[in-house]
Amino acid sequence: MASRSRPLVEIWAAEASASEPGALEHRCRQWLTPEEWEGALRLRQPSSRNQHVVGRGMVRKLLTLRTDFDPKEVVLDRAEKGKPFVVAPEAVNRPFNVSHTEGMVLFAAVDRGAIGVDVERLSRKTDVGLAERYFAPAEVDYVFSARDPEQRMEAFLRVWTLKEAFIKAIGTGLTMPLGDFAFEQLDAVRPSVRMLNPNLTNDGNWQFISFVPNPGYIAAVAIRDSAGECHRDLRLQRFETLL
Repeated sequence: MASRSRPLVEIWAAEASASEPGALEHRCRQWLTPEEWEGALRLRQPSSRNQHVVGRGMVRKLLTLRTDFDPKEVVLDRAEKGKPFVVAPEAVNRPFNVSHTEGMVLFAAVDRGAIGVDVERLSRKTDVGLAERYFAPAEVDYVFSARDPEQRMEAFLRVWTLKEAFIKAIGTGLTMPLGDFAFEQLDAVRPSVRMLNPNLTNDGNWQFISFVPNPGYIAAVAIRDSAGECHRDLRLQRFETLL
């Protein structure tokens, strides 16, 4: 449970349909712009289309939550590497990020600094051998120390979500080699990061949280607090409760 004396990282989770759109998708569609809806229609897979609709709807609804603004009033844009940000209205502008996988969409936000979030389904079809190509040596050892295939997949996705959340928070996307930094204390709820590339610096204001948004999923959030807060509590909420 979050402590009132500590700042929060706010996480909202929604269960997007894998097939036909349900009540959640229909409600979120009402908040989308025509361009966003056209983008959804270009996605052939129903699961991907539903994730797109829910993700965009969540952003608009949650940024305007507890304000007098309509979700459709929010103007969004993307940075050069694809990270979304608010153009207007300024009153709802705050750091946020979105991630989705089959059946799950996450929205993460803080009051200041930078944030990135990633979620993966534990049953996804992924070759854990990719760890040897993309991860730092110690992270590769962590993944393959698990002999059971399911545990190995979970270890791989734990590292992957942390790395994805980090590069999304700093806004570089996959242009930043994943082997340039390594996560340590990977079995902890709050792992730490070590920069392996001498051109990268860690100012100590980063914090990372691994968590389970729903059974069968694993997620991670990366937060850089510009004010140097040493600890933030995570508050996980269900988006469906707002509908």
